[in-house]
Amino acid sequence: AAYLFLPQVGSILTSYGFWVGCHPPRYRPCLELRTELGDRSGMASSWAVLGDIEKCRGNWDEAERLYRQCLEVKTELGDRSGIATSMGCLGEVELGRGNLDGAEQLLTDALKRFQQLGETYLMAQASFRIAQVWQKRNNLGLAQQNYNTAHQIFQQLAATKDLERIEREWHNPDFQVISNPPFIRIIHLSLLFLCVLCVLCVLCG
Repeated sequence: AAYLFLPQVGSILTSYGFWVGCHPPRYRPCLELRTELGDRSGMASSWAVLGDIEKCRGNWDEAERLYRQCLEVKTELGDRSGIATSMGCLGEVELGRGNLDGAEQLLTDALKRFQQLGETYLMAQASFRIAQVWQKRNNLGLAQQNYNTAHQIFQQLAATKDLERIEREWHNPDFQVISNPPFIRIIHLSLLFLCVLCVLCVLCG
């Protein structure tokens, strides 16, 4: 049962951007245990965190593979929020690759899903990434429109750190998408919650 908490060491580091010190092997025991328990939702969350690590290292192919595994399970489980978040992560991967058409398609799909679910924070994040797509295409009108949407939502949420982040990235178009990716924070919180549930199940079982 102690293995279930190993990913949290990495999660704390990843939340603060210390990706170099966060190695996938720390997450593997959690994934293996979830696989043994047949915990499909937990497996998907572990794949998502491993995908986060690979994305933040710029390993786009491996990140995509892990996110798609996560998306497949989330789809099987009918987890609408998980599907939308996975698509947002895949969109960030394509943006990092420079595949603007692929990024736009995935991020727009994710945005529509977040709107349907009322996921306000993630609506802002998707809008900002879409703004970056248009910024890279030199379509400053559409870029500014999406940026303003994201900025307004973050203001309404009093998300000061996110406002600082998007302003920094906006004025530095070459700023890497992989830095401090907000979609990840939602996944890490979900993983922490699932780990706690697993421990309780083992103790009470």
